[in-house]
Amino acid sequence: MKQLQLNLRRLVDLRGRELERHQAELATKEQLRARSAATVQRLEALNAQLGPTGVSSPSLAANGADYKQAVMQWADQQRQNLAAHEADVAAQRQAVLAVARKQEAVGQLLDRVGERLRVEDERRQQKGQDDMAGQVWLRGRA
Repeated sequence: MKQLQLNLRRLVDLRGRELERHQAELATKEQLRARSAATVQRLEALNAQLGPTGVSSPSLAANGADYKQAVMQWADQQRQNLAAHEADVAAQRQAVLAVARKQEAVGQLLDRVGERLRVEDERRQQKGQDDMAGQVWLRGRA
């Protein structure tokens, strides 16, 4: 039983480290998602500032239109990246929750095993005291 308790303590420690690792990954992915969101916002603001492309010179108008189209394509690409990052963050959150649940379950099992060991120790001590009291009583009668 004591070996089981030791193994469970090791498992709790491993789960704790695994949880910390998953939380660190989640923080990293959340930072990446936030950067992607900020990039999308900046590109959308830039696109809004570009205004109409109808300039007096046809070559300048074509250049401005190409630039505006490139910015819009880049913004679309960043939106797609942002959606992928958001999905990745959601998956990582689920992984963190799963590891936390497992850690809690192992902790509860460890508590139950510890309680059983405590009860067994109390029984053994009580039995030893009862045996000793019985021997003293028998010697007292002899």
